[in-house]
Amino acid sequence: MTADSGMRNIFGSNSTVGGGGGGGVFGGPNNGRTIAGSGGTITSANPSGGCSSALLQKQMSFKTSVGANQLSKADEIEVIESANMDGGSNRYNKNTALGWICCAPCIWLRTSATVHKIAITTATLLVTSLLVASPILFLISTAPSQLPRDCYTDDDDCMPTTAPPPECVDAVCRIAASSIQAKLNWHLDPCTEFKNFSCSATVHGSGLISLRAMRSAQEAVDMQMQQLLQHNTTSGPFRKLGRLFGSCLRQTTNSSTIQLVLEQLGGYLPIGALGPSSISNLISKIYELGPTPLVDIYYDLSYGRRPHVLLIISGPSTSAPILENKIRWMGPKAPPYSMKQGEPKLLNSLLESFLPSGLTYDQKASENEAISTFIRALNKICVEHSRRGFWNSSVFYNISAVQEQYPILNWSTLIPSNWSGPIVVRSSDYLKAVEQLLTKYPTRVAHNSLLLLFALGILPQDKPNPTVCTRSTMWALPDITSALYVAQHSSDDLNDVIRRTEVVFKSLKAHLKRAPSLKGAALVKLSALKIQSQPWNGFTNFTAMIRQLESIEITTDNWFENVLKIYKRNRIVPESINVEMDSHDAWAYPIVAKIFYDTLSHSIVVPLSVILVPYFDDRLPPYLQYASVGVAIAKEILRSITKTFEDKAMRCVPKSVNIFSNYSRMDILIQSGGMQISYHSMLSLTGPIKGMARLPGLNLTPTQIFFLVSAQELCAESDYTGIDTDASEFEDILGWLVAQGGSATEVFKCPSGSMINAQKTCNVL
Repeated sequence: MTADSGMRNIFGSNSTVGGGGGGGVFGGPNNGRTIAGSGGTITSANPSGGCSSALLQKQMSFKTSVGANQLSKADEIEVIESANMDGGSNRYNKNTALGWICCAPCIWLRTSATVHKIAITTATLLVTSLLVASPILFLISTAPSQLPRDCYTDDDDCMPTTAPPPECVDAVCRIAASSIQAKLNWHLDPCTEFKNFSCSATVHGSGLISLRAMRSAQEAVDMQMQQLLQHNTTSGPFRKLGRLFGSCLRQTTNSSTIQLVLEQLGGYLPIGALGPSSISNLISKIYELGPTPLVDIYYDLSYGRRPHVLLIISGPSTSAPILENKIRWMGPKAPPYSMKQGEPKLLNSLLESFLPSGLTYDQKASENEAISTFIRALNKICVEHSRRGFWNSSVFYNISAVQEQYPILNWSTLIPSNWSGPIVVRSSDYLKAVEQLLTKYPTRVAHNSLLLLFALGILPQDKPNPTVCTRSTMWALPDITSALYVAQHSSDDLNDVIRRTEVVFKSLKAHLKRAPSLKGAALVKLSALKIQSQPWNGFTNFTAMIRQLESIEITTDNWFENVLKIYKRNRIVPESINVEMDSHDAWAYPIVAKIFYDTLSHSIVVPLSVILVPYFDDRLPPYLQYASVGVAIAKEILRSITKTFEDKAMRCVPKSVNIFSNYSRMDILIQSGGMQISYHSMLSLTGPIKGMARLPGLNLTPTQIFFLVSAQELCAESDYTGIDTDASEFEDILGWLVAQGGSATEVFKCPSGSMINAQKTCNVL
């Protein structure tokens, strides 16, 4: 597959990845390309003549009266549903007709040649008889004028106006409009049912959701990688990657390999057995084989111009989706992992093979309940502490000091004995909470539960299928799969999209610097903040990647064994650490579509999969770029310049936030702040609304489209990560977010008491 065809596939062009089927993000044929090879910076497109805000509202926005759902009345709505991509006739606009009736006399007087001749004759007689100058002015003032392009009534006034901003005529704009249209339900009122209005998937007679609807960035890259793994790895240099993918499809929870490994770690401790005095020995054994379910140990750099290496102890892998190199500064990093509460999906299936067959029904039920309860409690602790920053860290300078402070584990078996550098415990509260948890349960239950958690951390996250195994293969070998992904895109396209990302970042920073509430340390941190959207140069070193892949022994039918081999390869001993570092640059895995803030480099790290999306095409109006990528970057800027908004989060964020099992109140509040920052930055960058081209067939203002696209992006991302977007709690949160994220109340002209109007309660800045 060529680079150009790879780019086109994101839009769903006829070219498929590796010869596979299916369209890309939009899913339709001949949808164009994603990123222009050359294009201007993000500025206002085609600033046209003046158009008053009153006309813009009358012509291009919703009109809802208090206590009535005007959107359901064909003769009182000013949003033209007919402009749908599905075709249809335009709705009749009563106000436009009344406006022309009002203006007809005025227009006739100004354009009639007969009236003009009468005026000239009268003026000539007056000049002849009175010889005064005033009739000359009358002659000039009554000359025929150009027919006004539009006219509307405003109370008792009749006012000619200029036309609304021009439509974008590029094919990519029609595709974007089609994508937005595919999720809109024009029969609902956005002021009272914003979620259902903006995120109602169009279902065809076949029961399939419209393929024109935009997918999340992560779903788009997963679809592309699935095609590559299924069709481009059967032979050639990436055949071992295809072999790993195939072993995932054949993996079962009752595998003899899993049972053998768990037996080596101590195996199942039966009811009535005396458990170990401590779980330290078990964790040490697990650490020799693979990732532990309690702690993660890795190496990173300190601050300053002359950084030195730190050994960092954190909770169970803060980047669980990626089995990455433990020396974090020597390669790409994964974003912090949003862990899910509750039980892993494969727990019950694994329990069936783990518990002895000789147990009675009641004994199995009792063991199942005890293990499940322990895992849920531990998972809750991990979720509560997984996003804490380095400001909650403790620094030690020897192993004995760590052992004295945290006796929960035998640290001498986890930390290399010859390590003499600083030891950073990232979250003291987490280790204390785990220590309290272990005192509440018999060590036998803790032993059995941790064995299962270890196995679940290596197995695929769900029952094997092509989608699940694509994600798992990307997790197990992120460097190799990232190189395969980057190879599908041309360097010119990558350079163009990276440049425009930097433009958006600078405009967001410039807007924040003007915020009156941003002072002191926060302003200093903002000024020093950088963005890192360049891909790691290792991904383009094709020869080195293939050599690395060839060095791994991968069997065709044993995923569990393959991953343990990969983990062993990534184990690092301090002697092999290269301390000659040039900078704190933080690189991202391009296949993980999540922007994140890296503390040590003080930079916003942007993966390629986030910016190689259709809405970031340089031919599209700026409001689409700011509603998608702009909001995502703004969220992490906000996270980088402040430690906490906990008090405000507790006051502002509705309790319905619980629907987001992956999100805390803080994350929802920052989502709101990101929308606010991106919205106002977009307006300040592009000038008045009239300067932005409209999307064809969507009679919506740019600001309305901004909120709709922001909502649709969140809906798509949430749905793909397993959040119930049909729940009433999600609807409440989405309505709340839109109310906070700019001026949605005014944009949609929501009456007092509506959902959006009533909930504007929390300004992050």
